[in-house]
Amino acid sequence: MRIDLHGFYVQNGWRYFNQKVEEAYLAGYKKCHVITGQGIMMREVEVWSYNHPRIRECTQNKHNPGSFSIKLKKKG
Repeated sequence: MRIDLHGFYVQNGWRYFNQKVEEAYLAGYKKCHVITGQGIMMREVEVWSYNHPRIRECTQNKHNPGSFSIKLKKKG
């Protein structure tokens, strides 16, 4: 699943991020690709990920620092 946060203010982006992660988890996805761009949102996503109960790991992509791969916990 792809979560694109371009054009969101931080608080709205946080809500959208949480909603989409929950949807991905319930749909059985194992990972998501998060697009932030290179602004303030880029610095927030790692914090959001480590505090989210459904996310196991968050990695910033080396080829594009404005994108992240997140791995979801097993559904159960």
